[in-house]
Amino acid sequence: MSWLELQEPLAHLPDYLSSHFLLTVAALTVGATISLPLAALVIQVRRLAGPVLAVASVIQTIPGLALLALMVPLLGRIGVVPALLALILYSVLPILRNTVTGALEVDRDVIEAARGIGMTEGQILRQVRFPLASPVIVAGLRTAAVWTVGTATLSTPVGATSLGNYIFSGLQTQNMSAVLLGCVAAAALAISLDGLIRLAETAARRRDPRRALFVGAVLLTALGFAVRVQIGPARAGESSVVLGAKTFTEQYILSRLMSNRLEAAGQRVEVRDSLGSTVVFNALASGEIDA
Repeated sequence: MSWLELQEPLAHLPDYLSSHFLLTVAALTVGATISLPLAALVIQVRRLAGPVLAVASVIQTIPGLALLALMVPLLGRIGVVPALLALILYSVLPILRNTVTGALEVDRDVIEAARGIGMTEGQILRQVRFPLASPVIVAGLRTAAVWTVGTATLSTPVGATSLGNYIFSGLQTQNMSAVLLGCVAAAALAISLDGLIRLAETAARRRDPRRALFVGAVLLTALGFAVRVQIGPARAGESSVVLGAKTFTEQYILSRLMSNRLEAAGQRVEVRDSLGSTVVFNALASGEIDA
């Protein structure tokens, strides 16, 4: 591996990494927003526990690429929306299962003591079960974060930009430098998110405002950078030509040649490569890609 082999892939790193990061954070946020109230309902109505967890488990057993591919005909479009929906579904199980398990495993004597002082079931859930189960809940969130980062690399074939662009294009063109870069960047992102969630949980447990401020500052800075890269001033108000490329070498070359010619003519170009054949056909028919 030489520096020259990495120069071109590294030029795309801000775009791929920021898109992957935003996709992951959005999926985790929505997944947690769904999972926590659903877990509260399951804890209050125990007969729902079996069916709800079974459905979440079944979704988790569907291979990631298959679930992403199913979202395209279901939603009738390619890009971020089908990828985001699939990732949300994937993130639900670990958060939901850990929340339910942690809350139900709280010592019965503690629950009886709470009832003895007149707390309602809702108060027990919010003030006793969830706080005592927080380490288990956070462990589920950390697991979901790592899984979501990994699964998001598979969103490339449905038209969502991610670090998977490196992996899919690298495998097709035998560019192992690009594959390695995609894997290392995804691993670094997963480790970073896991560490941030762990620090946030520690700050909340110890009531440490400095640590909480640090986590918030890092997260806001990362989000600001990612949003600026994706929808910054250079992109605001500009129309673009969207080029699609399938998963073989000639398509990558052709899309880059067309992109270079269009950019030389003053057009802003967006290339969506590594798309499946059916995805490309449907996207052309619906006008989501121009060529």
